[in-house]
Parts: sequence; structure tokens; C-alpha cells
Amino acid sequence: YYLQNEVAHGQIVRGMHHWGASVVIVMLFLHTLRVFFTGSYKKPRELNWVVGVLLFFVVLALGLTGYLLPWDMKALFATKVTIQIAESIPVIGGIAKTLLAGGEIVGASTIARFFAIHVFFLPAALFVLLGAHFLMIRKQGISGPL
Repeated sequence: YYLQNEVAHGQIVRGMHHWGASVVIVMLFLHTLRVFFTGSYKKPRELNWVVGVLLFFVVLALGLTGYLLPWDMKALFATKVTIQIAESIPVIGGIAKTLLAGGEIVGASTIARFFAIHVFFLPAALFVLLGAHFLMIRKQGISGPL
């Protein structure tokens, strides 16, 4: 609320973040399709493909955690579903649920954890993976259609 209504030009900044994030996800999906259909994932670029797929999952996780941060009713129910999915993981599901929720119920500690994941941990993973991805591209060169 504060960002939208009190901060100067807050609506513009939030809108740019929202639409920019959506464009990044779409462009990443299109890039992944291009790499797949041109066969650019084949030898010697297999590791770069794996890093790219990890990048794809990190960006999707950024989208999910960002979707939950407005903390409206949609976000609350989406958070509950996300935590239930994490809880269904064999063996470590209970631990994953507790780590994500910050307790037994979805509340203030949950949003704090998702904020930390969205702002600190996932961007760090994104930058490390992007660095590795670009280094491998630099070393192996750009792959054209095969």
C-alpha cells in the first residue's frame, strides 16, 4: 500500500517491475525453445544447457515468490498451495514446509521468509548461474542452427 500510494512515482516503479518480470519469463521461455529446436544444447554445450535449465527454475521461483509478496487473498491462497506442494516432497516435505512457512501456520514469518528468498537468495543464485552461463558461452562461442 505504502509503495503504491505514498512513495513518489511508486505505481510506475511497481508497474515496471511487474511488467518487466513478466517479459523476462516470456523471453526466457522463448530462448529455451530456440536453444532446444536449433539443437544448441548438444555436445559440447550440455553443461551450458543444464545451467540454463537451472536459470529457468530460478526465474520461475522468483516469479512465484514475487507473486506472493503483495499479500492479498490471492497471494495467501497461493502461498498455502505452494507450502502444501513443498510438504508433499518425499522424506523432506515436513522440513521444507517448516522452513518455508516459518512455523505451523502461514503468517508474518512466512512473508518475511518469502521476501528474503525473493530479494536475497534467488538473485544471488541468478547472478552466479548467469555468470557461469555467460562464461561457458564466451568459451564455447555462440551456437548457430545445426
